[in-house]
Amino acid sequence: MDAFYTAFVYGFISLFSMVNPIGMSAVFLAMTKDYPDAKRHRTAYLIALYGTILLIATFFIGPYVLRFFGISLASIQVAGGALVFYTAWNMLDTKTKASASAKTENDDEVDNTFFPLTMPITAGAGAIAVTIALAAKLSDNQAFNLIGISATLLAIVLVFIAVAFCYRHSDLIFKKLGRTGTSVVSSLTAFILLAISVTVIWDGILGLITPLMHH
Repeated sequence: MDAFYTAFVYGFISLFSMVNPIGMSAVFLAMTKDYPDAKRHRTAYLIALYGTILLIATFFIGPYVLRFFGISLASIQVAGGALVFYTAWNMLDTKTKASASAKTENDDEVDNTFFPLTMPITAGAGAIAVTIALAAKLSDNQAFNLIGISATLLAIVLVFIAVAFCYRHSDLIFKKLGRTGTSVVSSLTAFILLAISVTVIWDGILGLITPLMHH
């Protein structure tokens, strides 16, 4: 029981802080503000579902896929950080936002539920890297058994239940702020997301060049 509790708490705290469902709800609201309420709520649930499936798949096959293709975690950080940077920049660019809004109104087939809302906004490079690290940690400690797997899977599921709740009620959370207040918070969050993406990219670059410097 202690092993289950330890693995669960470690996994949940690590993933919750990286996914940040409360903070990212502002980004979600900014990118779905033109949606009808029903569509926004459905999108919130789908993001939680897709994110859960993505991280569970990553947990089981991620380390093997990276090893097979010779891809390092640092490379994942750089690529994922670049995607987050691109998304955050588009959120700050008023011309891009106006163009995207017009495109959404004229094209009912546009669907950003998986990309970029699920990946990389919600379950991005950081969450994927943490998930792979959790799998590697269990494997290294020879605890990759039913207890460790169950605890980590439960942590992933609960994190995305929190995502579903925060995203589903994002409109209520920011309703009191009004249009101007929501716009300010969304822009500020996009800027913070931009800064986070730079940090993720830089950490990835350091991870790539540090082994070379040691040689």
